[in-house]
Amino acid sequence: MLLEYEALLMASVVGLYLYDSSVLLYANEGVLIPAGKHWRVGFGSDKARLLGKELFVPNPLLPHRPLFRLSWQFEGGASASGTDWTTRRDTFGPLVPLVWIMTLALFVFLPAGLFTRLGERMILSAILLLYLGIVLALVWLWINRARFELSRRRLAGLSFESLACSPFALNLIRKISLGMPVHEDLASAACRLQDPEDWRSTRTQMIARLSEEIEGEESDSARSRALLEHRRKLSERDAACPPRKSS
Repeated sequence: MLLEYEALLMASVVGLYLYDSSVLLYANEGVLIPAGKHWRVGFGSDKARLLGKELFVPNPLLPHRPLFRLSWQFEGGASASGTDWTTRRDTFGPLVPLVWIMTLALFVFLPAGLFTRLGERMILSAILLLYLGIVLALVWLWINRARFELSRRRLAGLSFESLACSPFALNLIRKISLGMPVHEDLASAACRLQDPEDWRSTRTQMIARLSEEIEGEESDSARSRALLEHRRKLSERDAACPPRKSS
C-alpha cells in the first residue's frame, strides 16, 4: 500500500508538470524554440483540439528552453528584422540552472527518497533544494521583471502557483516567454533564423495548414481569397529569405 501511495505521488508530479507545460495554439500560430545555435518551430496537433485551439506539448526533458508564441500574418507591418532573438533567448540564462535544480529535486532526489533506502533524508533534501530553486528564481524575476515586461499582478500569480504547486515552477521559463509580446510574424522569423532545410519544413507545414483552411471555406468567399493569397506569398517566400545570421 505504501509503495502504491509513493507511485501515485510521483505520477501526480509528472501529470501536473505535463498539464502545466501544455499550450493551446490557434491554427495560424506556432512556437519558436531555440535549440543551441539553431531554431525550431512547433505547431499544435490538428488531432487534439480544445475550444477551437490545437494542443502543443513541448519536450518534457527540456524545461529550460523558452517558447515564443508567434502567428503568421501577411497584412501590414510585421518587420522581418524587428526582434533581437539572440538577446531575447539569452535573457533567460540566469533562470536555466535554477530550473534544472528544481527538476533534479523533483525527478531525481524525490524518487530516490521514495523508492530507495535513502528515505527521509533524501526526501527532505529534495524539498529544500526544490524550494531553494523556486525562491531564488522568483526573487530574480521580481528584480528583473522589467526585462520580461511582467506586471506585478502577473508575477504575483506566477509566484503563488509556483509555491503552491511546485511542479508548475518547472515551467517558469516557458510561461514567461510565451507571454512576451512579439512584433514579428512567424514566417518572417523562421525564414530569417532557421537553416534552409528547417525553414523548408516549417514552410511546408504552414502551407498544408493554409490548404486545409481553404478547403473548409466557400470557394469565392473573401476569406478564401485571402487565404489563397497568403498561401501564394508563402510559396514564394524562399526567394525573399535573407542569408541566415548566426544567433
